[in-house]
Amino acid sequence: MTDSKDANIETLELSRQKDGQVSTFSHGSIETSIVSKRELSRELGFKEALSIGLGGTIGGGVFSVLGIAAGFAGPAVILSFTFGGVLAIFIAYSYSKLALRYQSAGGSYTYCREAFGKYFGGAFGWLLWTGYLASCALYAYTFGSFFAHMVLGEGASATTVKIVTSVLAAVMIILSTAINLVGVKETGKSQNIIVLIKVVILVLFIVITIYPAIKNAPTNLKPFFGDTEGNGLDVGTGIAMAIVGTSILFVAFEGMELIPNASEEIQNPEKNIPRSIFGTVIIATILYLLVAFTALGGTKYTIFANDPDKAEYALAIAAEPVLGKTGFIIITLGALFSTASAFNASLYGSSRLTYVMAREGIFPNFFQIVSKKSRVPFISILTISGITLVFTLVLDLKQIAHLASSIFLLLFAVIALASLILRKEIKANFILPLLGFLISLTLFGIFFWNLITDVKLGVEGSLTTLILLPVLIVVMTIGSIITIKLQEKKKVES
Repeated sequence: MTDSKDANIETLELSRQKDGQVSTFSHGSIETSIVSKRELSRELGFKEALSIGLGGTIGGGVFSVLGIAAGFAGPAVILSFTFGGVLAIFIAYSYSKLALRYQSAGGSYTYCREAFGKYFGGAFGWLLWTGYLASCALYAYTFGSFFAHMVLGEGASATTVKIVTSVLAAVMIILSTAINLVGVKETGKSQNIIVLIKVVILVLFIVITIYPAIKNAPTNLKPFFGDTEGNGLDVGTGIAMAIVGTSILFVAFEGMELIPNASEEIQNPEKNIPRSIFGTVIIATILYLLVAFTALGGTKYTIFANDPDKAEYALAIAAEPVLGKTGFIIITLGALFSTASAFNASLYGSSRLTYVMAREGIFPNFFQIVSKKSRVPFISILTISGITLVFTLVLDLKQIAHLASSIFLLLFAVIALASLILRKEIKANFILPLLGFLISLTLFGIFFWNLITDVKLGVEGSLTTLILLPVLIVVMTIGSIITIKLQEKKKVES
């Protein structure tokens, strides 16, 4: 009688061995085994986990895509960030529940595999990995762009700016790679310092510029719903533009997704994982809204809409009318710290994903090799850095931002759906994941509709982005299936 009862409830059997940890989850006749070699060490506290989340979030939102989104949606980009924050809360709920139930460095990949099986999970993992590469490239490019414009000043040719941007981005990639190779504790400590610096700079920017922004808002924020020429739009069209703006800038919220990747290395995970995920979303959203208001209240948005080059370093331009050249330099320094920490956090998360996917047969085995000295997956780190450098050199900022945002919208929709399927196991609410799924999927559709419209209008670079994403999805799916089949064949032969 007892055995029959136990067979109908979920049980957790955890056997620890010297070289690893094996977890077996059984539910009725369905059994899933998760092999998790305990080679990673729990050295990250709440501050480090929050720093990883904020590091990957703030660097992308304010400094990388504010100008691009503002050029499209105008002052209504404030609504874009608001919509993004609301959606991010729904997605954060799913992540907090999933991360506590399935503590794995595979993060999103692990949750998808548990919900949909190894084949779809493998395809999802490859796509997520590509999203990480795109976000890493976004931060590296933005770092190089801000630095290049500070060094070269006005008047430099586009070719010169591009070359200097590429060189400086490469330098940042190399330095961040070196930090990640040293060890987990060092990565966490560097994140604490960098995140603190950039948050202080952003807060100072808000404090100093908020009065001029309030004073000039009646002029600069009108029309609130406007086109690229500054002409007013009706409310319906304006809100639609703001929603499209959300789909463009949603990569600004991807940093919360990095925290579950560190779940095997976070101390007191039951307490620190939810706090750090929700803390990341709430703090980032508040900063985004304040910075967007002060920046656009003090600077006419049309300067970004009609000059793509200036959109790349929009916040520094917004600081100049109030603080002069000093303001430009201060915000540029803030951007350098922000994008460096965002890259650092994304490289950390993606290397752990690669480690887990190799451990489970989705990637080649050598990606799971861990350094005996620093206990980090060094081959994964080096590979990701190298591919990121190629992305940075080949694509421009807008293409990278579009690619990253579209991938993460799709990924977050899948994660929300996974939490719906697994809601009994993770003890999740039904409504919040459902809203997260529907809104994410809708924004993904809106993004593609806008991209197709841009292609029809002949917008530069839009065709490349439209072609690149479907191709990547197909290649990742085929690659994952082939890899899994080869691994299964290898197991049978052995």
